[in-house]
Amino acid sequence: MSRVNLFLGTTLLLLTGCLGEVSVNRSLRMRDGEQSRHGLTSVNGNIRVGEECRIGGPCQSVNGHITIGHSTEVADVHTVNGAVDLGREVLVDGDLGTVNGSIECAEGTWVRRDIETVNGSIRLLRTEVGDDVTTHNGDIHLLDGTEVHGDVRVRRVTGRTDRSRPLRIVVGEGSVVHGDVINRQDRFPVEVHLARGARVEGEILGAEVIRPQ
Repeated sequence: MSRVNLFLGTTLLLLTGCLGEVSVNRSLRMRDGEQSRHGLTSVNGNIRVGEECRIGGPCQSVNGHITIGHSTEVADVHTVNGAVDLGREVLVDGDLGTVNGSIECAEGTWVRRDIETVNGSIRLLRTEVGDDVTTHNGDIHLLDGTEVHGDVRVRRVTGRTDRSRPLRIVVGEGSVVHGDVINRQDRFPVEVHLARGARVEGEILGAEVIRPQ
């Protein structure tokens, strides 16, 4: 998933309006326990999904936050300018991504494919990720037994960056990255902080490894 593809995918949904509820300049809400075969798409509005919901399509916003309550299932979650906050035991049956916004996943969340941000931090608590976790310019925290089945990647940064400190990838106690940790940019240093009991089963490339004393 790239920045361009995320934007184009969102734009296509807005133009067609055929895959679910679409709103402009207002927020969307799904109450606890509700179900929909389709998705939710908002321009200039937040999306708030309750607990134990079932959504057959994506939740997508151009300018807005997305909040999803615990034990909810959704196809994909994307936003351009806004944060994503997932509750406990949420199932994302696809990709999870932002362009300018943070991502936070509570305990028991399962993302079947990729997690990606461009300018935003990623914080995962006991979360399972089926593929890669990727950022361009945000810190990554894999905590409390989080498991990443693919790689953790820092992509090349284009244009100006105001980062004044290293980008940090924290692999907390009990967390594991089954693939590699790969830094593909040279605009700022990248640090990989490995807690006791944390594992990266592949290689760590282009980053400084910091272990507890």
